[in-house]
Amino acid sequence: MKKKCLLVCLLCCLLFGLALAEEPMTETVLFEGSQPASGGWNLALTIDTTNVNGTFDPSLISENGYFAVTYDGVQNGVYLALSDWEGGVWAQINVPSTCTQTDGMYTAVFSFGQCRMAYGSMDFAAADQICVGTSASTKTMVIHKVAWYGAAQTDSLGADEVLFSGAATSTAQNECLVFRFTQHVGGTFDASQMRTDSRLYVEYSGAKYGVYLALSSHSGATQWAKVNASETVEVSEGRYGAYFDESAMAMAFGSNFARLDQISVYSSGKQPVTLHKLAYFAGTGDVVDTSDGRWDRPDTGIAFIGDSICQNAKLLYGDWNTILGRSDCANYGIGGQTTLECRARIGELAARNYRQIVFICGINDIGHGYTKEEIVQNYAAMIETVQASNPDCQFVILSTLPTTSAFYSGQQGKITLLNLAFKRFANKTPNVTFVDAYSAFCPKAGEYAYPELLSDGLHPNAEGYAKIAEILTPYLLPEAE
Repeated sequence: MKKKCLLVCLLCCLLFGLALAEEPMTETVLFEGSQPASGGWNLALTIDTTNVNGTFDPSLISENGYFAVTYDGVQNGVYLALSDWEGGVWAQINVPSTCTQTDGMYTAVFSFGQCRMAYGSMDFAAADQICVGTSASTKTMVIHKVAWYGAAQTDSLGADEVLFSGAATSTAQNECLVFRFTQHVGGTFDASQMRTDSRLYVEYSGAKYGVYLALSSHSGATQWAKVNASETVEVSEGRYGAYFDESAMAMAFGSNFARLDQISVYSSGKQPVTLHKLAYFAGTGDVVDTSDGRWDRPDTGIAFIGDSICQNAKLLYGDWNTILGRSDCANYGIGGQTTLECRARIGELAARNYRQIVFICGINDIGHGYTKEEIVQNYAAMIETVQASNPDCQFVILSTLPTTSAFYSGQQGKITLLNLAFKRFANKTPNVTFVDAYSAFCPKAGEYAYPELLSDGLHPNAEGYAKIAEILTPYLLPEAE
């Protein structure tokens, strides 16, 4: 009898184990196509995550899942790497856990365990890129597909869209925990369809009133708006949920959510706060009327377009009009963007009639591994787009600034070479001027920046922006009378 019971138990365990093993995995395709890759430890493919305006959510990387890379070439011929350029992490896995061949193509599998060991953490929420490269073989290969396979994630809140799920911890007051781009600038969240009863939800642990939202737009007069929670509830001990109603967001930002380009979550107190989730509840009310007059803007003057160094002039130290003592400047800076992303939205500036456009972009490209030739090509394409409708427009390229050793360690030489490429491009291109602010920020070419001019080792502080204004002003057109 005991033997019979034991056999039944063993059979049940076996069937249960098979059921678990056969549980379907959800496929998330990161890349599909044909990407040639030369052998010999070369980077072949970089895939941006949602942290840097990509589409893959790194919080999907979870236990029992795996990455799969399908390619032509040789067995074990590719590596996988996860990067967090802001945190200085490059986690490379040189040998897949398995590599099988089917119909002449190989599929290399990189397990969650391998990713965890290389990355040094089970939390991948901060990862900004998934990279695929070729191993030591010198044979040319073609990458056809990169995908993540993992258990389907469900939202227990019943939210219509989860914009962030993971863990992001603040170490200071007014520190950005996470930001998400909207469809307006290439993200996934469609803010233009927000309804009168829609809400954003932030779940976090730490101080009860420890977070606020920041809504920003590069194309509006009100470019940055702080929004406090409409309601804060206790989810569990030490964990809270903050709701931000549409009415509160419209009061701070304006009702033209079609112009909203970035939603950021900030810590509001001095105590550490850990963000766990940013979600959206669509509601069932009417779509918000976006005819908000504050978004009207004159189409002349000087436009600034670029990354956070361009945008932060507005967020922290007053807009470019204040810094430069003018009244005709428009700021189109968006934090985290590369020249490729600026190129995707340059049409918005081309549709207006700016007399001069100032470019401040390039440091993020270096962080993402783009070459100086690719960066200059994007600048050339942007200028060509504007000149097609506004041939008299003048252009200024501000040099990429040096950083301290905390950012882009070992990359100062690339910054120097990029600025040299900018200068050469400007010298041979009509109506384009290169302005060197780099030299004022470091002792000599290739060295790290003066820390007293930067707020965090990367972005200028008030003194740094004053220095930029001093250098830039002689190259700007006078205000029209």
